[in-house]
Amino acid sequence: MQVRLALRNTLLIAVLAYCLILVWVYVRQNHFIYFPITTEASLWRERAVQAGAQIIPGVNAIVVEPPVVDASTKTALFFHGNDGDAFERLSLAKVFNTRGYRLVLAEYPGYGPNPGKPSQATIVPSAMALMREISQRWPGRVTLVGESLGSGVAAQIAAAMPESVDKLVLITPFTSLRETAARKMWFVPVSLLLKSPFDSSAALKNYHGLSSVLVAGQDELVGPQAGLRLHEQLASQGPSDLLVLPKATHNTWMSGLTAEHWDLLLRLTPR
Repeated sequence: MQVRLALRNTLLIAVLAYCLILVWVYVRQNHFIYFPITTEASLWRERAVQAGAQIIPGVNAIVVEPPVVDASTKTALFFHGNDGDAFERLSLAKVFNTRGYRLVLAEYPGYGPNPGKPSQATIVPSAMALMREISQRWPGRVTLVGESLGSGVAAQIAAAMPESVDKLVLITPFTSLRETAARKMWFVPVSLLLKSPFDSSAALKNYHGLSSVLVAGQDELVGPQAGLRLHEQLASQGPSDLLVLPKATHNTWMSGLTAEHWDLLLRLTPR
């Protein structure tokens, strides 16, 4: 009887401990997903001036124009990953500018000088507001580029505003953040707890526009299969290019890209 009672008490303690862990994970989950660098607004503007860039007020997106701007100039909107800030991708300006694009680097709520806290519920509306602002400033369709977490943001925008999208470029993407988290945290009922599911596969079911997908062959975070599956889905719905970098990891994809790779991703290579 004492052994049975001890086992029951042990089980109750284990269940209680597990429930407490679930509560802690639910409350703290954004700290496991988002790793922002925050900056004073004045310093943000100063960095932009030093880089020869402009700032879109309100959302604090960074704009880098090509040397010559005319009616043929296109617009690319870039959504970065879950850590750092938009300035960390400023080096891509030359890549886009030399191909006739102005580059707009989006910034998320809670990142850089932006107030608020990052989540799907705040990031996606902010991105949509930026898309509307871009449409007013520079009429024409926009090339959406999303890296890692940003691929989930770009997918949501493409699904909600397909008429405004010229191309969709997804870099080291996941099919859904829920699936990625569930694979990493198999002991937690992620589908019930996750506040930012970012289900790109579901969002893009009705997207039939142009797309390109970059997959890192050694992607240790989301795995290469996620990007391959997303490309297969997009290719079944519309024209889609695939670029696989066999030796790249989730965070080293950019070091292996050549000019020809960028031409492929931005659909400048003849098909």
